[in-house]
Amino acid sequence: MNEPKLLKIARFSTSCSVLGPGKRAVVWVQGCARRCPGCVAPETWDPEGGTVFSVETLAEKLTRLPEIEGLTFSGGEPFLQAAGLCALADACRKIRPELTVMAFTGWTLEELLAREKREELALLARLDILIDGPYRETEHENLLWRGSRNQKVWFLTPRYERDWKPRIHETGVHLELEADSETLHIMGIPPKDFRAKIDEIARKLHLTQQNG
Repeated sequence: MNEPKLLKIARFSTSCSVLGPGKRAVVWVQGCARRCPGCVAPETWDPEGGTVFSVETLAEKLTRLPEIEGLTFSGGEPFLQAAGLCALADACRKIRPELTVMAFTGWTLEELLAREKREELALLARLDILIDGPYRETEHENLLWRGSRNQKVWFLTPRYERDWKPRIHETGVHLELEADSETLHIMGIPPKDFRAKIDEIARKLHLTQQNG
């Protein structure tokens, strides 16, 4: 497979504990055509936005902290950049072979398999966990790593199945905040009305607010 060496991303974090098992590095890719009402990260929709990174540079940044145990790909729609994320997963595992990989997608697993796109199947083959299905505001519920009841957790390797499969119906809100001089970043799956409240706080602090 010809693997592109560039990815367009909205942002990344080198340490997150609410988007997958353990402490993880997270990449929010740029671009999504679904535009789900109530989406936690509408700033990631526009395919013309974001920042272009080389796979090599991003891999070096993501693997810098020794305590992370894996990568999580969110967005945006990760499977729109499946080939690039395959290259990123491989580059990170070349540096840290023990790293696990998890991804979110608005497609269902059945849809991805039926599409039979080589790059998408290759990304699936690299995943330990997949969270599938579009966010549906009418079915909102704060479940483990998910924002609506239609979304499913798929354990694609045995790595986490024993410890985490019994927990997939747990409920609760788990968020982490990061802030720099201009932007407040929210990581995790917030409650339904959270964005409006945090927008007001961000305005008072003169920050730009981004979710993920």
